[in-house]
Amino acid sequence: EAILKQLGAALKVPARDLPTRVTALQDEIRALKQDLAVLSKASIAHAAVKLLADAETVGTTKLICHKLEKVDRDQLRMYANELVSTGGSVAVILGAVIDDKVAFIAAVSKDLIKKAKAGDCVKAAAAVAGGGGGGKPDMAEAGGRMPEKLDEALAAGRAYLAGALG
Repeated sequence: EAILKQLGAALKVPARDLPTRVTALQDEIRALKQDLAVLSKASIAHAAVKLLADAETVGTTKLICHKLEKVDRDQLRMYANELVSTGGSVAVILGAVIDDKVAFIAAVSKDLIKKAKAGDCVKAAAAVAGGGGGGKPDMAEAGGRMPEKLDEALAAGRAYLAGALG
């Protein structure tokens, strides 16, 4: 009973209205998460345009090696998907520190699969950061235990891609 009174006071409703208030708050949270996802997607699309504009070129392929800040694994995937879907002939290695660990994603456009494999790229990067991973030839993910090695690991992934494409 005391807990119900505390909750009622915190949510500014009588105890009998708590279930309705909690449901309303859950609905509000769900709507806010959807709004955030839309904004996040737009932000990623905008950032992808800049990454593509600044990309290194190897032959006719855009090569992107980039460290991202304040992202989660889903957003890493969104970046990779956006870059590959809008970039033409593109090879990508992205990395970020997430929960004190390193996360990588590599992706290559379909025209490059015979030259460069995303799985081999993330394996090269993850090995430097004390981890491993893999995936499909066109997109792969990996992780590592040493966030201090992120820059070095990304360089290893970039070196793999540049060598495979060159």
